[in-house]
Amino acid sequence: MERRDSLKILAATTGALLMAKNSVAMAAEKKGQEAGKKHHHHHMAADKDKKSEKKGGKPSFSELNHAAAHCNHVAQMCVGHCFTLISQGQKNMVECAQSALEVAAMSDALSRLAGMSSELCAVQAKACIAACEKCMKSCEPHVGHHAQCKECFEACKDCMETCKAFIA
Repeated sequence: MERRDSLKILAATTGALLMAKNSVAMAAEKKGQEAGKKHHHHHMAADKDKKSEKKGGKPSFSELNHAAAHCNHVAQMCVGHCFTLISQGQKNMVECAQSALEVAAMSDALSRLAGMSSELCAVQAKACIAACEKCMKSCEPHVGHHAQCKECFEACKDCMETCKAFIA
């Protein structure tokens, strides 16, 4: 194995470990959200306000948050799958893993900004579009062979379309 390949795998592995830590945090957050559903009636007015953010076909901050968070989660799953395959000697998955790590980072940042209704969302959405396009290009050859790559491709496409509509 060439030194460059080893460094890429090392960087990707480090990223995967950080993403795994984030996945655990997301799972804990989801568990907390499920517990909060018991008190749903207290939040109906807030949910109504979130839905009213959508104007003229432009996605709301809530919808942008959802698309970006989903993209982040699915990309992390794709990274884990890629690392499994890389560890089995499939070097052709390195590019896919790298681009999935990048889109996970970009979509995570976008999700956080959208959760705050930040005016920086438009800037991050543009960067996220670029990351989604790159990831889709890397995942596309594997879509027919790996369910994780197909799901990542579709989540990136959805996130990209939502970002484009948001900044339009």
